[in-house]
Formats: sequence, structure tokens, C-alpha cells
Amino acid sequence: MSNTGRSSRKRILIIDDQEPTRYVFRHSLSRAGFDIEEAVNGSEGLTMALSEPDLIICDVNLPDMLGYDVCRRLKSNPVTLSIPVLQISASFVSDESKVQALEGGADSYLTQPVEPTVLIAQVNSLLRLRRAESIANLSARQWQTTFDSLSDGVVLLNSDHVIVRTNRTFRDLLGLAPSDTDGRPLAGIFHEKFGLSFDEFRHQHGGGIPVELPCANRWFRLRQNVIESDPQDEDGSVLLITDITAHRKLQETLKFNERLAATGRLAHVIAHEINNPLEAMSNLLFLAEHSSADSSETHGYVEQASTELLRISQITKQVLAYHRESRDPMATRADEVLDNVLTMYRSHIMGNKVVLETRMKCSSEIFVRPGELRQVFGNVIANALDAIGPNGGTLRIRCFNTTDQRTKQKGVRFVFSDSGSGMPEEMVPNIFDAFFTTKGAEGSGVGLWLSMDLVAKHGGHIQVRTRTTGPYRGTLFAIFLPRHTQ
Repeated sequence: MSNTGRSSRKRILIIDDQEPTRYVFRHSLSRAGFDIEEAVNGSEGLTMALSEPDLIICDVNLPDMLGYDVCRRLKSNPVTLSIPVLQISASFVSDESKVQALEGGADSYLTQPVEPTVLIAQVNSLLRLRRAESIANLSARQWQTTFDSLSDGVVLLNSDHVIVRTNRTFRDLLGLAPSDTDGRPLAGIFHEKFGLSFDEFRHQHGGGIPVELPCANRWFRLRQNVIESDPQDEDGSVLLITDITAHRKLQETLKFNERLAATGRLAHVIAHEINNPLEAMSNLLFLAEHSSADSSETHGYVEQASTELLRISQITKQVLAYHRESRDPMATRADEVLDNVLTMYRSHIMGNKVVLETRMKCSSEIFVRPGELRQVFGNVIANALDAIGPNGGTLRIRCFNTTDQRTKQKGVRFVFSDSGSGMPEEMVPNIFDAFFTTKGAEGSGVGLWLSMDLVAKHGGHIQVRTRTTGPYRGTLFAIFLPRHTQ
């Protein structure tokens, strides 16, 4: 017989000092397709068990020790722990003996005499149980390996928010050991690592809403999902944690680059604004220098030049105000922020054959970083001018005090609408995604994404409506910001 054939047969070790008993068992089990090994006492049986047979049949009344002791030693040894043990006895037949054998680790107990069919059925049953246990153990190891291999940290919580299990990624991300997590309330770890109470996190961000929180010098995205078997009963929850440090650094880099791009666009506007009065000054001073008329005419030229110089000074002040960045939010009149941006872009707007219609009824104060809000307005205006194109059109800008219908919060709404070509409706859900652009190679796809982020940071939101046909063709952006409260 080949090695493959021998290895496919189950091996059974019989530990019994009675040759007649061993013969009967050997004969019955061999005919049933098992390979039989025999030991005549407990010591020999323990030694042979180290070869890991598939099942052990052990008599209770052995010459050197009781079968109970053999079983206990088998179950205390990691090598033989999982081998099923069938205890058999012709002398110890009471219920107490059976209890003692089962409590000692035996998997089953039979009394002599045993019918061959019953013996074989019992052996097959124990082997099936061992196989099922092996499959379950393998599945558990596979599950744990998969669980630990996830790139996200995972925490399983019971209904009292005590940690049931964590994967290796979670512990590695937060620098924890298994002894720091399993069986402990999550609240202590959560507050220590994120400086936020777990109850507050659940209240503000429950129901699977993700939130980004810092921990030391890293950033994480956290999301909790409740496990429900009954809608009225919470069985526990799963907390997912993802390291987004690299993503945050990329976002900051994109924001910085977009600010540089906005500065470049503004530089073009400034050059255009200053160039006109500079040319006028140059001509006036030339006329004054070469004038043959009386001093009053020359004086008039100089006065006009001074007026143009004052205009340059005003433009310079507006530029400084436009780029004056505040570290902290401050109470600012809504109309002043918008008017400051329009002053910078008005000449550029007129030069593009665009009719500007404004209506400002928003003198309320908003609590913002003015530099960031100017960047948002400048970006929306620049997009509107691009949409209108070189043939001209109309740009309508309004701001007014209002109440947000969704939140009932008082605030200010800024509305920018253009007469451009509009956007297809299917594009609208994506225009605030990073790198999405409708301008082809000319667009970076960062401006509106950054604008949405800045508005959300100030507690506001942006709405968009667009049409590609009809008399009201074009795109409308409505920006809501909450009013400043003392």
C-alpha cells in the first residue's frame, strides 16, 4: 500500500491491558477501515499518544494508573489536547464513574460489553466532532487573520460600549496592547487619544456619520455603526478608524496651491487696475512738462495726476485688505466683504463686456475669516466670468438677510448668477469633488472643492442651480453663512 493510502486511514490508539479486549476492538475497527495501534498500560499509552493518533480508546482500570489520570494528562498536554478520548470500562459502570471520566476530559464513556456496531458508531461520531472542531478552528484562524489584515482599525463593542475585540491595525494605529483594549470600556481610551468624550462623539456623529479627529501628530477618520438584530434593541456596534494623515497633508498642499493660483489671478486683475491710472499719470505729467500754456493749465494736469495717484493708493489698500489673513474668525459686515471683492474685480468684469447687477441688503455681521471668504467669492466670480465667455453677458450678485429653511438659523445668503451656458444636471453632484472640472485642461478642479470646505468650516453651505436652455440659462450659486451672535 502507498504512503498516500496509509495516511488517508484514521489511526486509533487502544490503551488496555487485556489482550482479549484489544483483539475484539482491533478486529472490529480494522474491518471498519481504521489503522490500530496498541498500548498495554497508561505510561506506554501516553508516550504513543505523542504521535498524535486521530482517536484514543482508553480503559479505566489500567495496571499502572487509572484511565482518568491518563485522560487528564492527555488533555493537559498541548500536543494531545485536541485528540478525542473514548473511555471504556467493565468495572466502573456507575453514573459517578461516568461523571468522573467526563469531568476529567473524556469526550465519551462506554461500559463493557460494547457491541461492535455501537463502538464503531461512537468512534465515527467523535471523529466527526473532531473534524467539525478542526474546521471551526481553521475558520476562526482565517477570520482572525483577515480581521488583523484589514487596513482600517476595527473595534467590536457590546451594548455597554465595552470592547469585545480589536484588530491589530487598531492597536498599532493608537499604540495599544491587547491588554489595553479587550474587556475595557472604550470611553477611557477614546478620551485619552482624541480628547473627546465617547458619549459626545456618539451624540454628534452617530448613525455612521464619519468624523475626522487628530491624535498626536496624526489624523484619523472615525465612523460608528450600530449592530441591530431587533430595531428596538441595540446589540452592540462597530467602530472603524482610518489613518488619513497623508490625505490631510495632500489636502493642505492642494489648498496652498489653490491660494497661490488665486493670488496669480488677482495679480492679473491688479495689473489691469493699476495700468490705466499709471498710463494716465504718465500722459498728464508729459503734458505738464511740455505745456507752453500758463501755469493754471499745468496746475490742472498735476491735479489730475494726483487724482490718478490717489486711485492707485486706494487700489493698493484694497489689495492689502484683500490679502490680510486673520488667524481667528472675527465679526465682519457681510456687505463689506462682498464689496471689497467686487471692487477688485469690477474693472475686470466691465472689460469682459459683462454687465454687473448688484443688490446688497446684508449689513448683518457674520463671524468669519475674511481672507478665506474673499477667496470663496473671488473663485465663484472667476468661474462665472469663465462661464459667460468672451462675448459678454450678465452677472447678477445679491446678498440679503434670511433664515435657513432647513436649520431655521438666521444668516446671510450670497447669490451669484450668470448668463453663461450652464452645466448638464448630471455634473452638478460632482462639481465640489476634488479634481473634477468642467473646463477640461484649463481647470484644476480644486477651486470649488476648496470653496465648499471653507464655507462648511464657517458653518455654512452652498447650493447650486443650473439650466442649459431657455431665457434663464446659466448657473446660480447660493452661499449661506450664519449670522454672528454675541
